[in-house]
Amino acid sequence: MFKKIKTLNLVRLLNLRGRRKHIVVGSAIGLFVLVNAFSLPFALRLDLSKGKAYSLSLPTRKIVKGIEKEVVLSFYASSDLPTRLIPLKNDVVDLLQEYKKAGGAKIRLNILDPKKDSKALKEAQEAGIPPLQFSQIEQDKYAVTQSYFGISIAKGDQKETLPQVTDLGSLEYNLTAAIYKLTRKESPKVGIMGAGISFDSRGDPIGTLKSVFEQQFILETVNIATDSAEKDIDSSVKALMVFGDQEKQYDSQELDGIGSFLNRGGKAVFLVDGVGLSQNLDTTSATHNLDPLLKEWGITIEKNLILSASSELVNFGNESVSYLVPYPFWIKTNRFNSKSSYFVSINQLTYPWTSSITTDKKNDIEYTNLIRTTQRSWQQKDTFVLNPQNIPSPSEKDLKEFVITLQAKNKSGGQLVVIPSSRFVGDQYLNRNSDNLEFVLNIMNEFASGGALAGIRQRSVAVYPLPDIPENQKDVFKYVSILLLPVLFGLYGGIRLYQRR
Repeated sequence: MFKKIKTLNLVRLLNLRGRRKHIVVGSAIGLFVLVNAFSLPFALRLDLSKGKAYSLSLPTRKIVKGIEKEVVLSFYASSDLPTRLIPLKNDVVDLLQEYKKAGGAKIRLNILDPKKDSKALKEAQEAGIPPLQFSQIEQDKYAVTQSYFGISIAKGDQKETLPQVTDLGSLEYNLTAAIYKLTRKESPKVGIMGAGISFDSRGDPIGTLKSVFEQQFILETVNIATDSAEKDIDSSVKALMVFGDQEKQYDSQELDGIGSFLNRGGKAVFLVDGVGLSQNLDTTSATHNLDPLLKEWGITIEKNLILSASSELVNFGNESVSYLVPYPFWIKTNRFNSKSSYFVSINQLTYPWTSSITTDKKNDIEYTNLIRTTQRSWQQKDTFVLNPQNIPSPSEKDLKEFVITLQAKNKSGGQLVVIPSSRFVGDQYLNRNSDNLEFVLNIMNEFASGGALAGIRQRSVAVYPLPDIPENQKDVFKYVSILLLPVLFGLYGGIRLYQRR
């Protein structure tokens, strides 16, 4: 039977000879082309990548489909891009095509070359997209070129610009944020209180946070201290960020104003220290005065500092010498509440000098533990040793997990999230492998704009933290990883040799 199938000749079977053969083959090719042409608008894609990295996120699709007036996306990319940027250009074009498919007639896409098109060059310059300088080696020569690689987003006379789109990971978020800003009827207002973060007097200590927030919110510094004209937080403020460090001491009028804001359904993120810390790593009592307000909600920030075996590398050197050591007071964690939407696209968070949170639960308040440390964490209390060379090792009985971020909600709709580290989003402490800014942004999106942008994924993931493995198991994993593949190949080779004999 198989021999017959092997010698089967479709030309003979269907009697396809001469002219008839050419007609049938031509008709088959034509049918194939027509089927492909008509099925193009209904093409389906199956994205099997981790976290659907090559598909638009649900929030993006919702925003794009809600566009009422045409939005024009113009991608300015020079034809003389360095070779290493060509794949990135293709990825950017693929992403923009996804926007076009999702928005239909409400999205117009232009891909322009300012080096060849003088009109496109003028448009790029008017949109505020500068030429970027790239260096590369071509034909054994070092060359420096200038190329355009930015996107303009326009709706009527309104424009937003992404001058440089070389970071594909954050492109969907930045692009959707720009579209959302142009198409929404009004921007929600976010208030900031006590934003002076210790340790850094150069510039704005939360400048990065503010620049990200200004893409989608109206930021307002809230001052309702006793000596100010304002006595209460304005009703136009949708959400509040409250910093509690050694720079700010809240008075009774401010505490009453924050409490009133929460009790009438307001929402706030508290970044509050449990222990005060100076630039010389000297500890003091926290002076922000926010503890009584939090205790009204049944929340206590303990007067301790948490340490963990899962910690960041910190440079304790100087300008001439780098001295990187794992610093247990800078905690890394990925132990998140899986039921919360705040952690979409969040892989790891870093807490510099954080305290733990405990609750004295009240009947009219709902509590949710959002983030915990690993099991191999411990605390220092009363006496603190912060020098990395002198930190005493913990005993096994002292190791346990701690709650380091918590959410509470009252019956009137007021909500607060407590992060017991005022440095959590400080520019000086942001880590490229951690998603602190994205986490806080997800919360504020939920609080201030109904979660319109919360959950937009990164197109690629830069880091996947390893699970916390006990010391006595690390060698097992190490040698299994080294020996498993050679052993399997050896067994297979042995079996083959045995079969041949």
